[in-house]
Amino acid sequence: MEHRVSYKVYYEDTDSLGVVYYANYLKYLERGRTEFVGQTSGRDIRRWNDDGYYFVVYAMNIKFKKPPNSATPSS
Repeated sequence: MEHRVSYKVYYEDTDSLGVVYYANYLKYLERGRTEFVGQTSGRDIRRWNDDGYYFVVYAMNIKFKKPPNSATPSS
C-alpha cells in the first residue's frame, strides 16, 4: 500500500546549510499518517480517538537517503 503527501519545505524546517533538519521528518511522517487514516477510513483521526481508538507509533527505524532542501518541494 502506498500513500504520498507533498509538503512545502520552509526555511524554518532547515539547518544552516538549507537541508531539512532530521527531526522534522517525524513531523512530516505524522502529518502523512494523519492524512492516510482520514483518507482510507473516511474518518478524521480525532473522531477515531474520541471513540477510544488510538493509532500509536511504538517504534521507528528511519534511513535517510537524500535530504530535501528549502528550495525543493518534498513528497
